[in-house]
Amino acid sequence: MNEEAYAKLEKIKLKLYRVFAEELSEHEHKRYNYDELAERLNCSRNAIRYNVGKLLSAGVIGSEGGKLYLKIG
Repeated sequence: MNEEAYAKLEKIKLKLYRVFAEELSEHEHKRYNYDELAERLNCSRNAIRYNVGKLLSAGVIGSEGGKLYLKIG
């Protein structure tokens, strides 16, 4: 993966985290799926899947019933 592609994916990861954090403060039980996030962030579903995987591995977000959410605590 070249540096430009990696930088773009890192930006998407930060945008994803921001979406989860902002929405959580407004709608505590809001859940997302990959298609909703891809549309909201105007990027590919594969880019979302890649970055969601990174956030899941880091324990920042969780998954329940195919929906994603920000973990608290």
